[in-house]
Amino acid sequence: MSEQLQQHAGLANLLHTRLTGWEQARKPQELKMLECYQDVMRIPRADDTSGTGAARAKKAAGLFIGSTRNKVRAARAKINDALFGSGKLPFDTSPTNEQLAPFADAVEDILTEQFERMGLKRLLKTGVNTLATYGTGFMFGPFVRTETLIETRADNGLGVTQLVEDKYEFDFPYFELANTLDVIPDPEARDLGAGLGVFWATMESPHTVAAWKADKRYTNIDLALQAPGDNGTSGGSDQAGQLRANVDYWHKNSRIKVARFFGKVPKSAMPAAAPAEDGEPSVAGDSGEMVDAVVIMAGGVVVKVDESPYSGKNPGMRAVYEAVEHEMWGVGVAENNAPHQKVVNAAFRLVMEGKGMALLGTSSVDRSKFLPGEDFRKHPGKVYQMKPNLTPEERQTAIIHHLEPDITDGWRDMIAMSEQFSDDDTGITKYTQGDDSSHLNKTATGISMIMSASSLPIKEVIQNIDEQWIEEIVERTVEWNLKYLEVETVRKIHGDDIAQKWQQIKDFGKTSFMEWHATGTASFMQKEILTNKIRAFADFALSNPNTAPMVDARELLEQTWDVMEIGRESPILKDEDGLDIPPQVKQKMQALQEQIKQMGEALNNAHAEVKQLEAAAGNKDGELEVKAYEAETKRLQVVGSGMSPEQIVALVQQTLMQVLTQPAPFDHDQVDAAAPMAMPDAQPDMIVMPPEEAPMHPPEPAMPPEAEPMAMPDQPQ
Repeated sequence: MSEQLQQHAGLANLLHTRLTGWEQARKPQELKMLECYQDVMRIPRADDTSGTGAARAKKAAGLFIGSTRNKVRAARAKINDALFGSGKLPFDTSPTNEQLAPFADAVEDILTEQFERMGLKRLLKTGVNTLATYGTGFMFGPFVRTETLIETRADNGLGVTQLVEDKYEFDFPYFELANTLDVIPDPEARDLGAGLGVFWATMESPHTVAAWKADKRYTNIDLALQAPGDNGTSGGSDQAGQLRANVDYWHKNSRIKVARFFGKVPKSAMPAAAPAEDGEPSVAGDSGEMVDAVVIMAGGVVVKVDESPYSGKNPGMRAVYEAVEHEMWGVGVAENNAPHQKVVNAAFRLVMEGKGMALLGTSSVDRSKFLPGEDFRKHPGKVYQMKPNLTPEERQTAIIHHLEPDITDGWRDMIAMSEQFSDDDTGITKYTQGDDSSHLNKTATGISMIMSASSLPIKEVIQNIDEQWIEEIVERTVEWNLKYLEVETVRKIHGDDIAQKWQQIKDFGKTSFMEWHATGTASFMQKEILTNKIRAFADFALSNPNTAPMVDARELLEQTWDVMEIGRESPILKDEDGLDIPPQVKQKMQALQEQIKQMGEALNNAHAEVKQLEAAAGNKDGELEVKAYEAETKRLQVVGSGMSPEQIVALVQQTLMQVLTQPAPFDHDQVDAAAPMAMPDAQPDMIVMPPEEAPMHPPEPAMPPEAEPMAMPDQPQ
């Protein structure tokens, strides 16, 4: 152990110096983040009203109004709804061409299962809360853990059917979200990949550190567990104390500080992978070269060190709520709302004091009229201890009550004005917070404008999450899978078909056949706005007879269903042959077919009557009558021939839309009670046009008395 300790001593001192120096440089940002945390958790502090001029509001100092908490809650809910409102993970893949779609789908299935197993949805939701609170969040990974897949099967090997379990262990990648207060990056860097590295330091219990003994990759665990009081520094072990640097810094309240470092260290400080020829452990030469390393320190001792397996990338991933140019740290909702939080705290406390003064008032007391034990505290049933032998006038003037004016209205105006500034600073408006104030616009257009304006800052946040977290996680998981995910593991989880495709992908060695992207920003448009737009389009397109035949009503209904997300299973008919059409729609269509049939019968009757009249006509009056019937017959022929299949389809589509917009179902008795359709009387003076020049307007037959009249669309010229 002494050789290993000596071997890691230089690296431990280097990292200890970096950690303490970077932590000191981060101190101003740490204080700011602590204030943000206190505002979100509504923790009063001495300076939570500083700068408001309300330093004398002492009596109600414990009251802390949750303005920041409400803003953070609204932002978190809105972002999470945009990311996960569809019930799917916020990423998608697409092949470079359709022939490669099966391979892209196989990779997407593998990634989806891995993300669900590692709990990526829960991780991102917690990360959104971190961003809103602190303005900056850090994720690390991928790390590797062992997962076990258990399969239950029936075994007949012994002649008797038995249920047995087969266990299959495999390596599995996962990511972790760090507490922003525990992350100490290089203060000179503007991004994690540009500096010397980053520390992730936490306080752990001795039991957690002691459990690492079971892993042979860890060393010096016993020395890391020694607290300052039991390391024997006063008994001559000064060398051990020097090697462990500042032991008081690494041990506090019976807990041990564990610092994980991801970054660059001198190659000379790294232990060699193999011993030298003389059997002694060798150290890399001092060439000034820097190498990427992953180092774990516990109690000031290096307990694990490895070269970084992340191919030149830092495993840390930084995301910001609102980016600040040329800075590592972002700005969150809590920091933007800090001025308003202080104003609200001060104003509300002064309002409480002002109300107390106005309700309780003040009093002038002549203590000479009371016994020495009187404390003058007012409460229900209070009895004042006055001296004896006082006259009634002396008793009345012993206590004189004064009315205090109510001056709280001014502070209410101050709170309202501060709220407006807070809405502007945070981008979280009252509508976003669910506040149904009377001044909000209640029209659909007004609400859409308000929501669009309030969604712009949130859209920027979702873009940051997409680019800095989600797409990075997908890319790093794909890279890990290409190196370490076994085909047998894919077969156990997904089956032979996907396993075969994964084998071909691994043989290919890269994923240039597909692209992936985060979908948070794309799905951010508010469902209410999109729904209103779809409804407006439907009203415009389907109400116009000229545009109605050009619209696919089924596709329009499916888009409306997807946007509104009313339920899990869509009620829209999928069959194209119409076998499952609802009864009310069938009745409407039957009524339409009956009208067309009656028109055909009337046309045939007209032909027969014309022939009869031609045979019986012997005078001029008969000829005129024959001509009138001929004119009516030709008119019906023109109308009948003008009903093209496209026009019939338009009629059916219009009928479907009428049925869907009617609140009550179609009455079954209407069709049965419908009387035969009466043909309109022929007009003697009607000019008969040739078929190619005749107006393309269908006849308007009389409807049965109980049937609802149906509008017929105009036909194009």
